[in-house]
Amino acid sequence: MVERVVVAVDGGPASTAALDWALERAKVLPISLELTTVVDLGWAPAGGPDDDFRPIYERALSDATQRVEHEVPDIKKTSYVRRGVPADELVRASASADLLVIGTNKTGFLAGAVYGTLPLRLAAHSHCPVVVVPATWNPTAGTVVVGLEDDATAEVALSFAAAEATRLGRVLDIIHAWSIPATVAVEYGAVIPFDELRDAHAAILAEAAGRVRTAHPGLEVREVLEQGPAAMVLVDASGEAELVVVGTHGRGAVGSLFLGSVSHDVLLNLTCPVAVIPRPERLPDRVEP
Repeated sequence: MVERVVVAVDGGPASTAALDWALERAKVLPISLELTTVVDLGWAPAGGPDDDFRPIYERALSDATQRVEHEVPDIKKTSYVRRGVPADELVRASASADLLVIGTNKTGFLAGAVYGTLPLRLAAHSHCPVVVVPATWNPTAGTVVVGLEDDATAEVALSFAAAEATRLGRVLDIIHAWSIPATVAVEYGAVIPFDELRDAHAAILAEAAGRVRTAHPGLEVREVLEQGPAAMVLVDASGEAELVVVGTHGRGAVGSLFLGSVSHDVLLNLTCPVAVIPRPERLPDRVEP
């Protein structure tokens, strides 16, 4: 099976990191690579020709193509110059891809609020998994971390994370964060059934881990149960991770993973590449070659 990977290219540091990540993948997996750049017509000067900036985009695409030819000369590759709104064009590209890779310049919450818009929009609307790579990324060996929620989005995220951990030969950490709902606190007052709630969430985690171990018998799977905000737990775990995998419900500007906008918050605070997996009905069926 040849994996179809689209990499967004614009010549900047984040774009370089995205290509770095994709090239590392190309060295160990059979993939076809599409390098795509989007000429954002909104950047053209008022009254000027629409393609004033086209040579800049074309040069970035040419440089990326030459690098691919040098580092992985046997790979099947294509390059495209698209014209329009970047988010819309990349979402269209995702419809025929298995993976969409994009870089981000954000380095913290405030920077993410400014520079993280495009990755967030893609994560919400892409038809395939989106990997967001920070501009400061360097190859490193670590765990694969996946956030677990007890709904349909959990299975596709777990499956993707387990496949990545297996491919990389890494430990898979399944993290399930939980907290005491306000309704429970109000109903029970000072006597909150803490142990019962914790045990119920531990059972959800154990069941999910069991399914992964059955499907991937050679994979080391660790169950991590944490009390606290899910986004904070996942961001903390990302410091030692090679990849963090989250799911999205795809509601609104960006879907939420748990009860809040967890995938949103993780993307605004990422310290390692983050893979955002669409809800199941948005994933296209694979056509085998």
